[in-house]
Amino acid sequence: MKKIKFIILILALVNSIYAQSTLFKAGDRVCFVGNSITAGGGFHHNISLYYTTRFPDQPITFINCGVPGDQCDNVLRRMDSDILIHHPTHAVIKLGMNDVMRKYYGALPINNADTLRLRENAINTYKVKFDSIVNIFLKRNIKVILQKPTIYDQTAVIKRENNFGVNDALKTCADYIQTLADKYQLPVVDYWTMMNNINSDLQKKDPGATIIGQDRVHPGADGHLIMAYQFLKTTKAPKYVAQIIIDNNTKHSNQLSINCTLKNVEVKKGGFKFKVKENALPFPIAEEQKLGLELVPFIDDFSVEQLVINHFTANKYEISIDDSLIGSFSGTELSKGINLANYHNTPQYKQADTVKTILNKLWKDEADLRTIAFVEYNTLNSYQGNLNDLGAVKTYLDSVYNDKFLKGEYGAYYKSQFEKYIKLSPMRKLLTDEVEKLRVDAYKAAQTVEHQFAIKEVKY
Repeated sequence: MKKIKFIILILALVNSIYAQSTLFKAGDRVCFVGNSITAGGGFHHNISLYYTTRFPDQPITFINCGVPGDQCDNVLRRMDSDILIHHPTHAVIKLGMNDVMRKYYGALPINNADTLRLRENAINTYKVKFDSIVNIFLKRNIKVILQKPTIYDQTAVIKRENNFGVNDALKTCADYIQTLADKYQLPVVDYWTMMNNINSDLQKKDPGATIIGQDRVHPGADGHLIMAYQFLKTTKAPKYVAQIIIDNNTKHSNQLSINCTLKNVEVKKGGFKFKVKENALPFPIAEEQKLGLELVPFIDDFSVEQLVINHFTANKYEISIDDSLIGSFSGTELSKGINLANYHNTPQYKQADTVKTILNKLWKDEADLRTIAFVEYNTLNSYQGNLNDLGAVKTYLDSVYNDKFLKGEYGAYYKSQFEKYIKLSPMRKLLTDEVEKLRVDAYKAAQTVEHQFAIKEVKY
């Protein structure tokens, strides 16, 4: 009896720690600041999805403050109008890919003194400007989370032209970010080391493999999942969606379980049933993230919805939730525990998928707003006319495109962005309002409900 009471006391403490160990709290406003890798948003979309499904009663506002092509200088110029305007409680910063100036690097090592000096100056400028960015936030009592840059894939055997040496420059930036973290006693997430190690291991088996896209710069869906994993791991995000434990003494089941409430446990011949309300939802994985799941144990570390039943023999048992069959398992499997998050046919997982669908709409609207920001901060920043006169704006953008980008490597990209701007600019308020509404809708959709579990022995 004393042993059981001790176990219950320990698990009560675990529940208490679980509730307190999150980086972000209800009401926080978190700005992710960076370049195109941040503007694309995959990694912080995963982080947002984790927090929405894991803590549905603690609404947090995650805000995309990335702009493609940005360097530290650009962030300083748009600080008031594009970042501080959101009144953030937290700023999560990742810069460097553009600051190292990839144009100073070629397919082969370069020993030209002038070029080496330009590279050094670029990194020195990065250091000074990054420190300035951090200080702006700290002086306003905004909590800062630093992120080391992602890698540039200079080792993959792919068609894309290789700017050899860029990844080494990014390592220098990453080392500086660690220095900055030590200086100001700030948390830091190290993407560079983890992604470089994973990429190196992949390429030992397949020289053409990469967790970065074919442009050597932008991680794909798998890379962004790996980044989210590293962020959650570094910030010690909780592992359990819930842990449902049906003890031999069913009276203790509620105290032994984590992040859920059990009731009406009825033991019957060959099985039993009970009701449970979990406080969280499992993390819904996208189809395009499957390779990422092979490279990092995301589900095992951050989406464990465990069902443990200590009653059964080695016979087979069927589990149903809300009268829907989930699967059949041996008594041995059930006593060790099964992770329901791996079963996408549960009502809980389907609900989480609904949350993801709403957030996908939000992220699309947010991407449209970042397109507006990209054009205004990078091209229309020197425009002297009226931005509401879209005819004149279009004429100006067409002239810039013809003069600067028509024959350039990124011509098609700039053309598409300029065309989108003309279409999206009048919709700015509509998009902003829609984003705010979808944030509320996502948390409403994430509210957990009670489910009826039934376990019965399979007769052969």
